[in-house]
Amino acid sequence: MTSPADQAEAPLSPAAAQLSAALQARADRATVTRATLMEAFRGALPGVASGASARSTLATLLYEIADRGIIGLPASRTKWDAGRPALPEQVRIPTAAPSKLSTPRQHVSWRPELNWAYDTRLTASQTKDLLACNRWFRDTHNQPTRRVPLPLRERSYEIFRYEKRLDTLITGALFAPGRLTLKQLATYREPPPLAHRRLGDGDTMLVVENSDTYATLRNLLKPAPGRIGYIAFGSGRAFEASVENTTELPGIHRIVYYGDLDAEGIAIPARASINGVQHGLPPIEPATGLYRLLLAHEPTAGDIIANERATSLTTWLPEELQQAAHALLTKGQRIAQEATNRNELSVEPDWRW
Repeated sequence: MTSPADQAEAPLSPAAAQLSAALQARADRATVTRATLMEAFRGALPGVASGASARSTLATLLYEIADRGIIGLPASRTKWDAGRPALPEQVRIPTAAPSKLSTPRQHVSWRPELNWAYDTRLTASQTKDLLACNRWFRDTHNQPTRRVPLPLRERSYEIFRYEKRLDTLITGALFAPGRLTLKQLATYREPPPLAHRRLGDGDTMLVVENSDTYATLRNLLKPAPGRIGYIAFGSGRAFEASVENTTELPGIHRIVYYGDLDAEGIAIPARASINGVQHGLPPIEPATGLYRLLLAHEPTAGDIIANERATSLTTWLPEELQQAAHALLTKGQRIAQEATNRNELSVEPDWRW
């Protein structure tokens, strides 16, 4: 289970960061309409915004961004549409106070990479950050060795003398489409390593959220892995980014996931799937047999999840399990994946592929 503290510290998933930046660039008013929301979605994520899962993708990302307090979603059901999952008719975005606006734009001479800043309404904080980037563009001009790509936090330290500054900036208006890019700054988000074991020649990778269940399934599958070519340890929210490493594993044509039955446990693979698809990976599927076994266990207390959000979350699960999982979430219950322990899995064959 991902704790609230861990969730607050975890960076936004890559797709959520892109959408957040696009939304904040359009935050000239506190309320962003549905039309503007869709425009931001298409501009930030054109690949997934036009796909068959566009609605569920947008809902997943909006809830993630809202959980971080970056946007506010409507409390009234009347401000959501009737689709499945429902989407808001508008979202709220905190706007900059007039007192925080920067000095006139013409007082700054921007480098060519930042020409867009001349016509952009900037806060004093944004101006300060852009000036640091401006100096970096100036100082590294015609110095190719200084523009060799570095991981995000190394480049952030070089530019701002603070290694986590870019973590924050990439979710904001400065990194909206048509503005700053990681490529311009010769940097990239390095995904965390994906711990995995090769089990056989199958075309499927099984990802398990928590370490003990990972070890149990690894040991049980080792003698006869069937379709499972690899088993991987998701390590909670880390999998949202580490999924990118799957592209380095040969012969993987299918990814299945098994995690806790709670809001975060279901959201993690949904968000990882969005990121993976953008890197050419197949959509992440639920490990249906394991979730079916898990739902047969007695739930424990969890967080009460609102009806609309529970509907959005459970669309990732197979249709046969959605109703039971929805009821679990809205009742404020959860089931940890450790409930399906080694003893049960050793004698129950239906979870295998």
